[in-house]
Amino acid sequence: MSLFDQINTAGNSNEDATKEKHLPTISVSKTDTGRYLVHIDVGQGKHPNEMDHWIQWAELRVNGLFIGRAEFSAKIMEPVADFVVNIESPCQISALIRCNKHGLWESSTSIG
Repeated sequence: MSLFDQINTAGNSNEDATKEKHLPTISVSKTDTGRYLVHIDVGQGKHPNEMDHWIQWAELRVNGLFIGRAEFSAKIMEPVADFVVNIESPCQISALIRCNKHGLWESSTSIG
């Protein structure tokens, strides 16, 4: 099975086989207004960002529901995005990203 035949996660793929970091990291903090700041960082600087190999976009999902997407240009933008959302805990937050060479990658975390 190739990386493009599935959504790759920490549980079903060997990220080391690609020799790059693809799994998005998610950090969540509550703001003074009661909303949540969701920070998505793809690769933490360990993924190529070149014209022929880059992270194309990152999506935020809450309990499986699409919330928003950040699109990235090769070489010019780093694959980092912040979303401020009104959500109730407990909930499942996930980030889905697409690498133009290695397909879809997903990480998730729970709050509450």
